[in-house]
Amino acid sequence: MASGDPSCTNKSDSSLAQESSINDAYSAPEARFECPICLAWLRNPVLTSCGHRFCKNCIYSWLERESACPVDNMKLNREDIFPDNFTRREISQQRTKCPNIIRGCLVELSPLDIEYHLTICEFKPPELPDNEKLRCLCVGVGCEEKFEDEPELQRHLEQHIQKHISLLSQAYTKITLNGNMAISSSAIAQQANFWDPPAKNEAHSIAIDDNLKELLKVLYEKNVFLEQKTREQDIIIANMSQQISSMTNLYQVYCNGCYLWYFIDFKNKINDMRQNPRLMHYSPGFYTSVNGYKLCIRLNLSPKNNNYLSIHIHVMKTDHDQALDWPFSGRLMITVVHPEQSSKSIKETMMTHPELDAFKRPEEDINPTGFGFKEFVLVNELIDNNFISNNHLLIKVQAQTV
Repeated sequence: MASGDPSCTNKSDSSLAQESSINDAYSAPEARFECPICLAWLRNPVLTSCGHRFCKNCIYSWLERESACPVDNMKLNREDIFPDNFTRREISQQRTKCPNIIRGCLVELSPLDIEYHLTICEFKPPELPDNEKLRCLCVGVGCEEKFEDEPELQRHLEQHIQKHISLLSQAYTKITLNGNMAISSSAIAQQANFWDPPAKNEAHSIAIDDNLKELLKVLYEKNVFLEQKTREQDIIIANMSQQISSMTNLYQVYCNGCYLWYFIDFKNKINDMRQNPRLMHYSPGFYTSVNGYKLCIRLNLSPKNNNYLSIHIHVMKTDHDQALDWPFSGRLMITVVHPEQSSKSIKETMMTHPELDAFKRPEEDINPTGFGFKEFVLVNELIDNNFISNNHLLIKVQAQTV
């Protein structure tokens, strides 16, 4: 990789313009490699406690203004962020072609090396004097961009259609009609004669410069094309959202009865439960097997002594309950996982009791009666023995039918 990853935020206008040009030049990153803040390849990737990836500089700059994750609005601070070296290695293994491929460069390299490579690429366009650079066709209506060669000019025309349409629209507002066209701007007058539609039932003979007319036609066609592509992308995104939702459900189905629940924002939730003894937290549902029993974890403070954490398992309703044997019979193991020393993890195993209501076929979305421990562990014991990592408590449940 290039030495020294550049900052993703708080850049000067010139550096932002340069990076925008570079990002346009090579393929956009996959969603898993894209920073939700700068929308570019992840640089110095970090992972938050709520499971989202950002550029290190991006998220740190964000947290200077906000105290929540920009994706899901979960409470977030610097202690909840840690390096994501796995993603860093994955990105370093990606390969993309140099933007100067249009000039003959066949080098393939990591996306994060593109910016440095362009400074030394032997196929980069020559740096022409300012007076020899190519000007945009829309120079007469306010576009002041200059380019080293024809490919850069063509890419500019294709990627900045909306900007040019806006400039043309602003130019039209300066036009006055006195029978014939009168153009107020001398710069525009040197380029072309613009026109407005004639009034109803009136005939006007209007001459339009052929080059300008062709440019307007091309810009209009490209604008229509982009609108169509935008609608197509909206449909693709909607379909991908459905697929992601289906994949989430598949994860729950295929966890094979071994479920890990990251109970985030532990200290704040404990304080909330102490203020409101009836407050309870439930995990997402998980399955004992494919088309098996669906269960979830309930966590709350013990009603007898709020210094203790209470953990129970609830049976949940599924679409295939009629194909299962009721009541649910099996073995349940609950483990409060120590993040550093597995020998300190707290484990309890219990067998189900078919005569209890907790294991009968649920008539509602979740069986209101749970089965577990009203006083599983002291809250202070979890804190004092360093069970809480990044303000998270990890609870593992293994459910096995017998």
